[in-house]
Amino acid sequence: MAIADPAQALAVVNEFIGLLDEHRQCFDQIDTFEDMWEEALGNRNATVDALREKRDSLNARIWRRAPLVETIAERVDPSFASESFREGQGGGLWPWRSGLTTAHRLVGVLERTAEEDAILGPGGPKLAAGGMHKWVWDAAANLCDDRHYKHAVNAAAAAVEMQTQLKLDRGDLSGADLYTQAFKIDKPDTRPVGRRLRFTHIHESTADGGRTKSWVSAHEGAMHFGRGCTQGIRNLNAHGAGDLDEQEALEYLASLSVLARWIDEAEVL
Repeated sequence: MAIADPAQALAVVNEFIGLLDEHRQCFDQIDTFEDMWEEALGNRNATVDALREKRDSLNARIWRRAPLVETIAERVDPSFASESFREGQGGGLWPWRSGLTTAHRLVGVLERTAEEDAILGPGGPKLAAGGMHKWVWDAAANLCDDRHYKHAVNAAAAAVEMQTQLKLDRGDLSGADLYTQAFKIDKPDTRPVGRRLRFTHIHESTADGGRTKSWVSAHEGAMHFGRGCTQGIRNLNAHGAGDLDEQEALEYLASLSVLARWIDEAEVL
């Protein structure tokens, strides 16, 4: 189940059910009052007009909420048919009968899954894909939604590389060479080839004029990590056969997100 927050998903579906229940009550009351006043007495009553206005307002709110409920249902179980949440499906006078039945079924699946996760799943932290660095998630989100995970990873890696090129003004470099030049620990200079990315929040100099171990580790680590993301993730993924599964893709995207954050926070010297 690819739901980042099952509790929030459950709250959304329960809210949807509440709107449907209220709409059904209003629908039934209109039928009752129309029978009493319009047919029997031959006149129009203000109560019916008020109920119709409320019904139409509820209907609009239901329609606005339905697409999110459909998406949740598809993520939980692709066998849920989105049409079942639509107005007029399933027959009967009240137009949302099928939507209510399917929404109750969806609640049951969400509650069961949440209970299974609580009993059987790990209790550790969970990674929210939407919390990844903007460069990565903006490039990958739509492709992940369509389950094109291999293309999502490639797009994210390309986006991080492009942002690094733009930051250093080094369109002549790509791949592993780009990250090597970005984080090399030699002294930067004013030439285009001498531009470097530096973590200025890490103290650089020792008392005798050398470099601190922390500074060297940070920059050499970023350099090798960038090379690893290119050679071990982007290159192998681009030329490998078949697609990735969701878990593997998210792990790759998380690695690229770390690299993106380091590059984004570094200063150009």
